[in-house]
Amino acid sequence: MTEPQLPLRQAVRALMIDHGDRVLMIKLHLERNGWTGWILPGGGIEEGEDTETALRRELLEETGLAHPFIGPVVCQRTQRGPGIAPGYGGQQEDIHLVPCHDFALEPAMAEHELREEGIVDMAWFTPAELHATTDKVVPEGLADLVDRVLEFGGSIDPLVIEVTERTE
Repeated sequence: MTEPQLPLRQAVRALMIDHGDRVLMIKLHLERNGWTGWILPGGGIEEGEDTETALRRELLEETGLAHPFIGPVVCQRTQRGPGIAPGYGGQQEDIHLVPCHDFALEPAMAEHELREEGIVDMAWFTPAELHATTDKVVPEGLADLVDRVLEFGGSIDPLVIEVTERTE
């Protein structure tokens, strides 16, 4: 007898690139499993939200950016396994290009709320820094994706990433 398959959590993220070609990253530390790494801003889509509404809410909460231009999807990432989102069998996320000006990072969420979400830092990375970092970065291959976007803009076909967690 097989276990019933849990649904995938639906999420949306932003590949925010400023005029200096820097990418905004969020450092996440998850107490529940000890995972620490850099991710793109964004998060889960709440019931009744469409993708753009969810992304705008997440960007305001996490970065303070109000009324961003939401560009095309440049990456679709699916991660299967129980560790990414409690109560789900994994997560499926669309990553949108969000070009932006340099702006002050002033999250709408209070610092303690950010910490409860696991957010411990935010930083702008140049493409060279993304290529050079030895820190965990999600999505996998982000530096190459940024290179593609900078060369071809939002007209690229979305990169598709499939990840399955190992269960031991």
